[in-house]
Amino acid sequence: AAAQAALGAEWRRHRDLLQGPFADTYANLTRKTLLLLRWALARCPAAPFLLKADDDVFVNLPALTRYLTAFRNFPPLYLGRVHWWVRPERDPASRHHVPMT
Repeated sequence: AAAQAALGAEWRRHRDLLQGPFADTYANLTRKTLLLLRWALARCPAAPFLLKADDDVFVNLPALTRYLTAFRNFPPLYLGRVHWWVRPERDPASRHHVPMT
């Protein structure tokens, strides 16, 4: 309750928080990403691009800036890592566990 109150105060002061109705867990990463994308579409529809990175990710900003400024018109584009031909992890003890349903 105290933590939520502190988050509410932070939001009222700076308007810099986005919270969803779910726990911030690895299992909810997809929900968190979708919340971010919906927010960006509603609040920043003219933004030419969006960067989503976690605290354990290194972003080479000079290289990314050079790459993005080379475009005159931004095409639909996704930069990241797609895991092809990887089976879901079904072990419930695994951090990457994906349940059957």
